[in-house]
Amino acid sequence: MNEEYLRLAVLKTKELCAQRGEAFDLRLFITGVSKRAAQLAKGYRRLIPLTPGDDTPLLDLALREVAAGKILIEKGDYHAIEQAERDNTEIASVNE
Repeated sequence: MNEEYLRLAVLKTKELCAQRGEAFDLRLFITGVSKRAAQLAKGYRRLIPLTPGDDTPLLDLALREVAAGKILIEKGDYHAIEQAERDNTEIASVNE
């Protein structure tokens, strides 16, 4: 895992949490990024461009998507998440 990608993703998530008036939740962040990496492993569409031959690990790619603001990590409705996964929709919401 690239520590710079992690740092940028955490900063972006903290910024978005502050805008929504919510506290940053590290557990939620970790779960959301892991969920997104798993989605990418299943073949979900990447949300940021990669150069040909770029072999970025999926976890780093998920962190880059979060840092770019392409993935919003927030608490969500578990049933909506299951439906989105069936529909191959890009999400990273989790339910505690």
